[in-house]
Amino acid sequence: MQAIYNEIIRCKSHGLEGVLGTIISTRGSTYQKTGAKCFIAGDGQLTGLVSGGCVEGDLKEIAFEVIESGQPRIVHYNFQDEGDLLWGLGLGCNGKMNILLEPYSPIRDLSKSVQIENWFKLGLSKTIHSITITGAGNPDLIGSKWIVDPETREYNHIPYKEIINDYLSTMDTGLTCSLVQIEGNNGFQVFYDTISPSPRIAIFGAGPDAVPLAQMAQKIKWNVTVLDHRPAFVNQTNFPEADELICYKPGTTPKVRLDENTYVVIMSHHFSQDQIMLKEVLDSDAAYIGLLGPRKRTYQLCDGMDINNHPNLYKIHSPIGLDIGSVTPEEIALSIIAEISMIYRDGTGNKLSKGAFQFPYKEDEQLSRV
Repeated sequence: MQAIYNEIIRCKSHGLEGVLGTIISTRGSTYQKTGAKCFIAGDGQLTGLVSGGCVEGDLKEIAFEVIESGQPRIVHYNFQDEGDLLWGLGLGCNGKMNILLEPYSPIRDLSKSVQIENWFKLGLSKTIHSITITGAGNPDLIGSKWIVDPETREYNHIPYKEIINDYLSTMDTGLTCSLVQIEGNNGFQVFYDTISPSPRIAIFGAGPDAVPLAQMAQKIKWNVTVLDHRPAFVNQTNFPEADELICYKPGTTPKVRLDENTYVVIMSHHFSQDQIMLKEVLDSDAAYIGLLGPRKRTYQLCDGMDINNHPNLYKIHSPIGLDIGSVTPEEIALSIIAEISMIYRDGTGNKLSKGAFQFPYKEDEQLSRV
């Protein structure tokens, strides 16, 4: 979400309008899922994707119409069977999706634009919800939006009790992104959305093998912190795009935030320093602790640390990474990023294909996500 927020601020500073696009529902196989976003600036600049790049060209044309009208719009795409051909896109993705397009116009609708800005700004540091009316008996209500902090649960600014009650009942069921129909006099259709800070990878060790790991983490839009006690290693020359570089004294632990959104990799190749860092990280709220090297070395690191039955032992991953046959530093980095992404996204690490591919298609064959 950092990239979209940056683009919104760019448009604001240059006096440009734009359109925020959000997938509010999907059915079948689609490249992106509910909640995926893009931002189309008035000068045609596209940030983010709501497909594999297939519908964005079409969305741009519609976005310019939304900017002109100043009214939100829901766009329907059907790529199932003959529906795909109706759009003339020939994608064959075998799915459907609905995309909400919301105008961003600081000149014509300052309050709505500020609301969108603030939502993304808050989402850089904490999980934040939005509630948007996407359907109503009164069409003038479509596009009405409210921002809610799930920690404070302050919702008095929402004027409709049926929306408040439904939101509160839905939030405790693990709300992420969902389109709901609320029964009542107003006949509301509402989209609940959630944005959260990008996860952060903290790399303890700035050797040459940490460089491709930091680069790959940046490619997937994670925040990257690199820490080392060797100033010749942890510097902007080696890590020009890292969000944070920390050099600390040997034998000490650096001051760094290790919360539940932080994924730690320990790879300094310095035994005593790795041991100090492991103890520090194990006592933190970090979501993941990966150690480079064989498991025997990890056991040796744990010796004498008095961590028997430590409640966070399950967070340790050793050897780090998925088994993809990695050999080079770049392949090892890919293996590490793959495992961390799997943990973050609650994946399985299994192949998406089930057995050998067979043709012709059998009705009982379960096709994986494309």
